Amino acid sequence: MADAHMAGSLGDAVGFAGAGAALGAIRQENNQLSQQISAGRLRMNPESANKAAAVYERMAEDVDDLVQKADALVRVEGLGDYNSGQQLAQKFVLKAKNGSTGAADLLGQLRDELLRKADLLREAAKDYIATDEQIAEDLQRGSQA
Repeated sequence: MADAHMAGSLGDAVGFAGAGAALGAIRQENNQLSQQISAGRLRMNPESANKAAAVYERMAEDVDDLVQKADALVRVEGLGDYNSGQQLAQKFVLKAKNGSTGAADLLGQLRDELLRKADLLREAAKDYIATDEQIAEDLQRGSQA
């Protein structure tokens, strides 16, 4: 669900503002998933949930590698001591880290949402197991009566 949306939204996003908007949509999907789990409306087969969670964790690791590369942009060297070179270096710094809208910042938020999705999937699996155990107990009680 979110992975198809994520690939489309981030791929179609224009610039950092578009990526930020796409990230907001991913965050909203995770919030909806969390609400469904909390309300008991979503349970997942543990094996499937764990496989999907592992995929999201691998994606988060890949994104974390990109975060490290984007962080390196704040250390731009070789542009000289002239004012124009310093201004250009500062632009690289702002593109890389700018509070919440720089490349490293957005990638870090994406990594966090991917990890959150993995946690949510595992939580849905726990609810599945709890429901399965409750049904087994109810059936056991019914057969003893």
